[in-house]
Amino acid sequence: MWNTVFDKQYMKVEGLSQNDLRSFLSIWNMPITEEEIAEIVKRQRNPFPVNDPLYSQYTPFDPSRWAMPQMKLPDSYIQFLQYSNGGEFGNGDRYFQFFGSSEIRAMNLAYEFPEYMQGAVSFGMDGCGNHYIFDMRNDMTNGEYPILATHSGNLGYEDCKKVAPSFAELCMGTTSIDDELNE
Repeated sequence: MWNTVFDKQYMKVEGLSQNDLRSFLSIWNMPITEEEIAEIVKRQRNPFPVNDPLYSQYTPFDPSRWAMPQMKLPDSYIQFLQYSNGGEFGNGDRYFQFFGSSEIRAMNLAYEFPEYMQGAVSFGMDGCGNHYIFDMRNDMTNGEYPILATHSGNLGYEDCKKVAPSFAELCMGTTSIDDELNE
C-alpha cells in the first residue's frame, strides 16, 4: 500500500524488522527516566531578562511529573514503520518529515509534549515547523487516532487543528499543513 501513497519519496528509509519493531513498541512510551529528567531540567532557562517584572515569576516545570501516553500506536502507522522507518515524502503541497523509531521519544521530550499537550505524540513535521500529532487523549476510533497539527513554537490543544481522521488519510492529503493551520 505505502508504495502508492506518496507522489514523492525524497528519502525512504529501510523499514523496521520484526525484532526492531517489537523493541520499539516495548520502549517508546516507557516512564521518563532519571537521565531524561536531568537533561530536561538542565536545559530550562528563565526566558525573561533580569529587569523584566516576569523574571521573578518564572517557575521551571517539573518533568518528573510527565508521562508518555500509554496507548497503542495505530496499525497503519506500524505498517508504515515497516515500510520506511522515518523518511521524507510528499503529496502535492503536503510535505512529511517522519521521525524514525529511534527519534520519536527524543523529539517528544525535546519539544516538551508531555508538558504542553498531555496525551499527544508527535510523529513527524512538515518542514515549516509544524508537528503531525496522534491525539491519544481518547481511545482509537476504527483503529485510528485523530491527527492534529500545531506549530512547534505554539504547542497546545487550544491552538492546534485536526487535519485528518487517520494516519493514512493524513498521508493521502495534498494541501500544505502550514496553509491549513493559517486558514
